[in-house]
Amino acid sequence: MAAYNGSQIVICGNTYLEVENCKRIMEYNDIYLKVRTTDGIIAEIWGSGLRLSDYNTNGIAVRGNISSIELHGKGEE
Repeated sequence: MAAYNGSQIVICGNTYLEVENCKRIMEYNDIYLKVRTTDGIIAEIWGSGLRLSDYNTNGIAVRGNISSIELHGKGEE
């Protein structure tokens, strides 16, 4: 049995998103969130009323009206 240690992003509709293995919150306000994962992926989330509803060592949960998500690979900022 193999274990997956990379990052995962779970999207539930346009109101909830989880980023597992989040290493760092780079920017955050109610319309924009930028995070770096443990494997170097940058995720940018745009919307309105964005708020972190859970932050722990394994990741973050974001709630609000999510309108756009953009992913950048390592070194693509």
